[in-house]
Amino acid sequence: MSSFNAYTLLIGVGESAYPNYSLPVTVKDMNALKTVLCDSQLCGYEEQHVRLLHDQTATKANILDGLDWLKDCTKQDSDATVVVFYSGHGWLEKESQRYYLIQHDIDITDLEPV
Repeated sequence: MSSFNAYTLLIGVGESAYPNYSLPVTVKDMNALKTVLCDSQLCGYEEQHVRLLHDQTATKANILDGLDWLKDCTKQDSDATVVVFYSGHGWLEKESQRYYLIQHDIDITDLEPV
């Protein structure tokens, strides 16, 4: 089985710039999913179609770049499928009831969306 048009962005924010938000097990989760997705007997994703962001590379800029990469993949192939996996902390902005995912380079003094 070959999933030549299957792409994935796997994010595990194991180490945070703000230590209280570090969750080392998230990188394990991300790697476990990669193993399943790339197993030719299971999902058959091609290694070059899997992007991993973890610890210091799980920054806001890199995550947005990864999402742009997925968007470009689907523009080039209308049959493409994508998986986005995030493992890390989140934050609920109580006034608006919006929930945000926290990236590695979080600034805890500025949790409001940009």
